[in-house]
Amino acid sequence: MLLDDFYEVLDLQRKDNQTIIASVKINKAHHIFEGHFPENPVTPGVAMLQILKNCLETHMEESLFMQHLSHVKFLTLVNPNIENILDFTIEITPQAEGFKIKNYTSFRDGRSVLKCNATFVKYPRP
Repeated sequence: MLLDDFYEVLDLQRKDNQTIIASVKINKAHHIFEGHFPENPVTPGVAMLQILKNCLETHMEESLFMQHLSHVKFLTLVNPNIENILDFTIEITPQAEGFKIKNYTSFRDGRSVLKCNATFVKYPRP
């Protein structure tokens, strides 16, 4: 895992045949926030995308490669000292060479954090 100790998956479950929901707690003491940013920590967008990928890999029990990313919208800054629990709702649509997803990430109160679409393909494990 690229982000050791950066987050903890509190819950990961299948909502229906094509939707999973993952609740994730960001570690506000993680060293990444020393540089991003020391007095006002902000969860990096690329870290949220990595969490999304990791949750999918856990659910699919496969190593994955994000082949395409589109319609990415970071809608709210995530300061882990204020709110550090995120809910990822991921709709999965199988394709011939992998699958497409639509992601909606929010705080517990429903406020939007991240929206994106992506295409993933299976990546052989080393």
